[in-house]
Amino acid sequence: MNKYLLLSLLCCFFLIQPVQAQPKAKDYTKTSDYNPYFVPFDLLITRPLGLATTVVGTTLFVAMSPFTALSSIAPPHDAFERVADAFIVVPATYTFLRPMGKFLCPGNCRPADVEAAKLESVKKQ
Repeated sequence: MNKYLLLSLLCCFFLIQPVQAQPKAKDYTKTSDYNPYFVPFDLLITRPLGLATTVVGTTLFVAMSPFTALSSIAPPHDAFERVADAFIVVPATYTFLRPMGKFLCPGNCRPADVEAAKLESVKKQ
């Protein structure tokens, strides 16, 4: 009796699965500006340069923080955010969030722009 119950449950399980299957969404990197010949160049040259730029930008941000503090006295008081965005966030986004094989970041190479481009490409499908 247990064998038949188990067999019938397994049959129901495998018959229901195709009904619940979803079509695979297109990959974000397969857009028109994706270049498969750029992937090795991206992996071996562009990403390490981006990492080095992020490290140098972080060092410059720390070294320039006293001057940034002086410039943030006057309104709008956003000097630290602007300097950190230019020296750290943009190179880090280009290095770590940009899809492999794409040379240009979407938008201004900000994390929000990259996420918005991913959502937009999913909506197109």
